[in-house]
Amino acid sequence: MQKPFIMIFAALSIIMASQMFTLAAENTPCEKKDTVCKEFSRLAETEQYDKIIGALDAKKTYSDASRSIIGQAYLMVAGRETNTPEQEEQFCRKALEYGATSAYMGLYFIYAAKDPEAALGYLKQYIATQPKDSVPYVILGEAELEKKNYQAANAYLREAKKVARGYSSNLEWLSFQAGYLTGDYAYAGARLESAMKKPEYEKELRALASDPRFSGMEKRPEFKQFESIFKSANR
Repeated sequence: MQKPFIMIFAALSIIMASQMFTLAAENTPCEKKDTVCKEFSRLAETEQYDKIIGALDAKKTYSDASRSIIGQAYLMVAGRETNTPEQEEQFCRKALEYGATSAYMGLYFIYAAKDPEAALGYLKQYIATQPKDSVPYVILGEAELEKKNYQAANAYLREAKKVARGYSSNLEWLSFQAGYLTGDYAYAGARLESAMKKPEYEKELRALASDPRFSGMEKRPEFKQFESIFKSANR
């Protein structure tokens, strides 16, 4: 698994989510009489997120439109490089209070090194919101592959393909493995063929030839076209 790729992909996902929130803030359907929402929207348009947060009144009830902008503000502040991990976590949790569910990705990165299971738990909470974001599904799918929970891995990775915005050779490669290990050879073959559009996966496939879980794979009709790679790897 190409860890740097996933980390970059996930970081881009957070950025894209933030951009989507920004667009939502700029086009927030504030009610005509909702002056607070209109002011928050104006501040969001000029990226004055600290002013939005500073203006909050814990005793006040905000409209759904205002809450959306507030969540956006916390999410954007959470992404600042100058934050300590503690500050980032605090801002992410506040973002969640206001419905900015992509903040779960921020919590995942905060906990990934120190408590991997807790980190994955945040991703599971994220996907419970049905995000149009393939990253959490890919990370969860890879984690289940590593735990040898192949059915779960296959389910996560299939969902990732449904919501993916474009082609990902890494997702195709992981989906091939999960599909093969659950016995769905036709699906696995299609995913492998797609992954192999990227030349670097020939090396990955050669390495896989020594994995006993994939022993005899080249003899199946779905993988005949890759037989020469397997044979050369086993010489």
